[in-house]
Amino acid sequence: MKYLLYTFILFSFLACSKSTPIPKESTTTYTSSVDSAYLKSLDFKGKELMTVEIDGKFYYVNKSGKKMPTLTYDEEADEFSDGLARTKFNGKIGFFNKNLEMVLKPIYDFAFPFHNGIAEICIGCKEKDADGTPMLDGGTWKKIDRDGLVIE
Repeated sequence: MKYLLYTFILFSFLACSKSTPIPKESTTTYTSSVDSAYLKSLDFKGKELMTVEIDGKFYYVNKSGKKMPTLTYDEEADEFSDGLARTKFNGKIGFFNKNLEMVLKPIYDFAFPFHNGIAEICIGCKEKDADGTPMLDGGTWKKIDRDGLVIE
């Protein structure tokens, strides 16, 4: 009888413990590649990265042809600050490094560049036009470190 009870418990445990696959994190691809003929026409002048304008948008491109879109201000690409630059996907801002790898996913409604390892970010702010000048309105402002952890 004792053996039968242990067998029942074992089979019950096995039946209940069927593993359910854990959903994988979204595999959004943030980078793409430039056409090989276009890549050959680029003069990197000894640098690993350069900015290019394609269809009115600015990108950082590396020598292998990988490209990452970047924010544009005053008709120039966002510069790297503390080794990171900003990008925008689906209306949200994130940060990438000089290897064109997304370091902080685009989850912020706005973000200033990093300075001394800290960036100011906004969640819930909206851009509005104030007499032809874009302004930010509302939202919650925080400071983050390079790992995306809120520090203030």
